[in-house]
Amino acid sequence: MISGSVAASSARIKFRLAGGAQPLMLVPVRVNGRGPFEFILDTGAGTSLLTPELAQSLGIEITGSKEGHTAGGPVDVSLATVDSLAVGDVERKAIDVAVTDLSMIGGAVGAKLDGDLGYNFLRHFRLSIDFGTSELKLEDAARVERFRPRQQTEIAMRLAHPSKPLILIEAHVGRRGPFQFALDTGTSTTAISPQLVRDLRLEVTPIGPVTTGGVQVQMTAARVASLRVGRAEQREMDVIVGDFLEMLSRAAGSRLDGIVGYNFLRNYKVVIDYPNELFCLE
Repeated sequence: MISGSVAASSARIKFRLAGGAQPLMLVPVRVNGRGPFEFILDTGAGTSLLTPELAQSLGIEITGSKEGHTAGGPVDVSLATVDSLAVGDVERKAIDVAVTDLSMIGGAVGAKLDGDLGYNFLRHFRLSIDFGTSELKLEDAARVERFRPRQQTEIAMRLAHPSKPLILIEAHVGRRGPFQFALDTGTSTTAISPQLVRDLRLEVTPIGPVTTGGVQVQMTAARVASLRVGRAEQREMDVIVGDFLEMLSRAAGSRLDGIVGYNFLRNYKVVIDYPNELFCLE
């Protein structure tokens, strides 16, 4: 939103978790001044998404199509541009979006989803996620104080590729590593690659189909002795194992050994500073 002629530099809002034991973060988002609508907060998505129903109700014109890549494989998506996306008091104008069906994901978490808030909106901000209070803060990193108390973990992060801007960080698994993991708030359970399972000689258990990327994918599960990012460590943690990481590695042009998801992040206050390429946990 705009106050006078100056855009707000920060916003503080409440989010909610939908999906029970394997939840997704949902945030209220306004589109073209309308709403709020429920969007997934998804650092794993390059482009923000709208459902076809929301796009139609807002009269948003489809301008093209392309093949997108998800954990379930390639999907065809429609393309459009919205006049604005806003979260709380921060707003960005003329944002490109993809229009695609999210009903399978919504069914899996028991929520009506209207869209997905991805990198092309989030990249402008420093995100602070407090799972204890269910609060999200977005700040314009160029307009806020950089000096703050030292975090338990503060490490560099980088983007895999401009066309597939997954956040990449280093992680250690069971005293081995470092390995290259993506950081994804849109993934409920931390995942590791089948190759890493073989290298670490982990036992796996079939868990059947899991809805990811809008489709059902066969998964197995494992338990790692520990997962450590910087100085932050969780022990005896359940993870999922899926071949989709190989496909995501090809799409990103960078090897992925795993994905750090909600079941690790929920134990901390999380800061994702896109402009300064820093990832912090406290």
